[in-house]
This record gives sequence, C-alpha cells and structure tokens, in this order.
Amino acid sequence: MTEPEKLTAAEGKVRGYDPATVCQLQAAEIARSEARALIPEIESAFDGVPRPRITLSVARGYDDEWNLSEERVAELNALDPEQTWQEVPDQAIEGSQEYFTFSDPCGWLFYLPAFMCHCLRKFPDRGWEAVRLACERRTHFDLLGVDQLRCVDRFLHLCSRHD
Repeated sequence: MTEPEKLTAAEGKVRGYDPATVCQLQAAEIARSEARALIPEIESAFDGVPRPRITLSVARGYDDEWNLSEERVAELNALDPEQTWQEVPDQAIEGSQEYFTFSDPCGWLFYLPAFMCHCLRKFPDRGWEAVRLACERRTHFDLLGVDQLRCVDRFLHLCSRHD
C-alpha cells in the first residue's frame, strides 16, 4: 500500500471500523510520525560517510560467487553509481537485504543509514528486517559517533515499540 492509500484512524471511524481496528490505525499513524521525525536526525548524524569498497553489487557478488578477483570487484563496484548513502535507491536496498552479511566495516557504516531511512519511510510496514538485525548485533559500533549511536538506539527503540 503506498502512502496515499494508508487509511487514517479518522477515516476508519467514519467508515464504521471496530474500535480495535481504529486503535491499530492510530498506532500506525503515531509510528509513521515518529519514524519521519527520526529520518532528518539520521541524515545529519551520518552525513559525509565515505563510499565503501564493498558496495551492494559487490556484496551480491560475494554471495553468488564467493571469491572475487580485484577486477571483478571493480566491475561490480561500478554497477553502484551512488557516491553518498543518500543516493542509494530504495529498489537497490529492497533487492539487497543480505548486504550486512557480506559487508566490511566501511560498507556497514555507509549503508546502515540508507537502510534505516528506507525502513523508516515504509514504517511500520514489515519486510525489511536486515537493518534491524544489523543494529541489534551491534557489530562495528566502535565506528559510530555519539549522534550516530543515538540514532541507532532510537531506531531500535522505535522498532521494538511498534513491533
């Protein structure tokens, strides 16, 4: 369901939905609002994270081929033209849920905010658990600054409250 198709609690009441369903719709509205509020904080905290060597296509290559030559890494890397994590398209994220299994620390840091923001734009809809698991594992947290850690903690808290 795209954003304009999401039913509001007020519309649910008008349509005669039962009180439990109206409450669920209200909870989803609150979740979406909280998620939208977190996105600018993530954008600010993770601004300027450098592009990694292991991009989404390189990770897919490791998943599919296991061993990649430097030439193959360069070839696959060229398939991902984005220079900042903000440029990573939603379709690439949706097609790369296995990324965090094959990323290196620099890639983890680069793609983490892209995946979190993608999840938050779709929130509270499910289906993109890879980023939540990447945050819960707490690997590479030594790479994060205070503001970045705060964003990850808020992201996890939001996910757990609206799970």
